[in-house]
Amino acid sequence: MSEIGVDSRSLKDATGKVFAQDLYDAAKEGQITEVSYMFPKPGTDSTPVAKVSLVTGIGDLGCGVGYYK
Repeated sequence: MSEIGVDSRSLKDATGKVFAQDLYDAAKEGQITEVSYMFPKPGTDSTPVAKVSLVTGIGDLGCGVGYYK
């Protein structure tokens, strides 16, 4: 979805929400934060569907896992 040399934090979902920046901002050590946005399911057409990601910070890394509704 992103290209080399492009800051992925500028990625927007189908509604215009800058979800990648939200994920980045939510990754705080000692906290698990839920971020909702629209994103296409892998292996299907490119129709965006509701997705929820749970993110946390570990040191200077952000870690997350997501699921589709």
